[in-house]
Amino acid sequence: MEVAGILTMAISVLLLLSIASYHPGDYAIVKSLSFDSFFRIDQGPALQVNNWLSVAGAYISYLFVNILFGYTSIILPVMIFAAGWYIFKNNVLSDLNWPLAYGLWMIVLISTIAGWFYNEYEAYSVAWSGNSGILFAGILQNILGIGSVIILIVLLFVSLLILVDRDLQKTLGRPKSWFSSYKAKRESDRQERQRADAIRRRQQADEAQKRRAGAENNGDGTEDYSIDSIVERSQEEDRLREQERRRESSELQKKPPRAVLEKGSENEAEIKTELDDDDVEISVYVGKGDEEADARELDRQNKQKAKEIPVIKYKFPGIDLLDTPPNEGNEVDLEEIKVNKKIILEKLRRHKIEILSINAIVGPTVTLYEIEPAPDVKISKIESYANDLKMATAAHGLRIIAPIPGRSAVGIEVPNKTRETVFIKTIINTRKFVDTHFELPVAMGKTIENEVFMVDLTRMPHLLIAGATGSGKTVGINTIITCLLYKCHPDDLKFILIDPKKIELSLYRNIQNHFLAVLPGSEEPIVTDTDAALETLQSVTKEMDERYDLLKMAMVRDLK
Repeated sequence: MEVAGILTMAISVLLLLSIASYHPGDYAIVKSLSFDSFFRIDQGPALQVNNWLSVAGAYISYLFVNILFGYTSIILPVMIFAAGWYIFKNNVLSDLNWPLAYGLWMIVLISTIAGWFYNEYEAYSVAWSGNSGILFAGILQNILGIGSVIILIVLLFVSLLILVDRDLQKTLGRPKSWFSSYKAKRESDRQERQRADAIRRRQQADEAQKRRAGAENNGDGTEDYSIDSIVERSQEEDRLREQERRRESSELQKKPPRAVLEKGSENEAEIKTELDDDDVEISVYVGKGDEEADARELDRQNKQKAKEIPVIKYKFPGIDLLDTPPNEGNEVDLEEIKVNKKIILEKLRRHKIEILSINAIVGPTVTLYEIEPAPDVKISKIESYANDLKMATAAHGLRIIAPIPGRSAVGIEVPNKTRETVFIKTIINTRKFVDTHFELPVAMGKTIENEVFMVDLTRMPHLLIAGATGSGKTVGINTIITCLLYKCHPDDLKFILIDPKKIELSLYRNIQNHFLAVLPGSEEPIVTDTDAALETLQSVTKEMDERYDLLKMAMVRDLK
């Protein structure tokens, strides 16, 4: 394949040279040549040919430039070179289907447009359009008249738009998006200037106040450094700071108690908000989560993996197949956190349990309230009031972690009233998933700290998923299969799917030629009949026993 790729690229270069050096008079010369003239080294007529590839180049350039599509044919060797490069790199040639089809279409379209202008005005030679372009243009002119040029221009315009995005709506909406971005940037700059002006005015006012205070301390304008004056100034500064704190607190209460964390903001790693309307403050934290991987990093690694395993030609699914989450940011409902904090403190104080501090770690679906009890409080005493707290907060599934592993604190997990949907694209397209060394990586979701929770299926070979109707069993199974499809090659992994319900796993019928293992003679790739399910499971057991025999003979514990 590498030799074939090199030869293909060499042919494309020769074709490019012959087309680029086309001369109208060359064909007349080579047409009159006799066979013996090729052997005249000094004065053969072949020496009169201007084409860089001599006689062969004259024939080739005459075919492509004069007979076919003119100088537009120069796109063809570029396409052949790309195909040769793909063959050399052992890539899947089907990836070039769209570029090759687009290139051939543009050759025909551009040569036809040039042929139309040649028919109408004869402004240039035939070499720019080729006789084929002139023929196509003439047919269009006979059918549509002046409308032919309108059709050709519209086709050229649409073809150029498709080259940009392959999505006309997205391309046409791009100027509007640019204008909106420009307006948003101008508004952001205006607000930034207003903030800078406000800070500057505040600094000027503070400096003026200090100068007035210095002048008042001594009538002659000199600073009074007596002990009494220093104490008075310190008390005045404390009073001003207290007034500022109360003003900010009142503004916070006037605003809606919901903090929105926009993606990409500087505060994404951590929000810390003090809600101190009683003697115990609460700090609210939102985990930053795992670093997002490059949009094409997973695709690049999968293509490299596909090249290293030559048994089955397989193209991994691209990350763009998955739904992109809406760009709405993470919402932190401070009012809900404030209410839950009051309930927890009041319940525990009613039972004479003193709390020193409390932190709220907000996750997508659950908020962990991390409380630090007084040194003389028994942990088991807090744990015994789980039902009281559940009733007070009206929460489903409240859980107490006493103590939190690795910390000297007790955790109370309370489900959020508004749950955030975790999209699988935000899990798979993370650096943690892309660079994992797990054999069978499965990313199940996100933790309270907003980090990807991932396990290796090889370390849990016996897996049972149970739950009530609507609790997410099918979502869990789909997540497992999707993660494996994005990381495993069909040479290394096969699924045996048994679905007596007949509807849960039917969408995986499309991977039957790559990933599904079936019994010989099976009519369906997914087992739905209970009798066939028994036979399939027995065959799997037999296969497992044979593999254990191989492991025993090899004196190893597992396949790796």
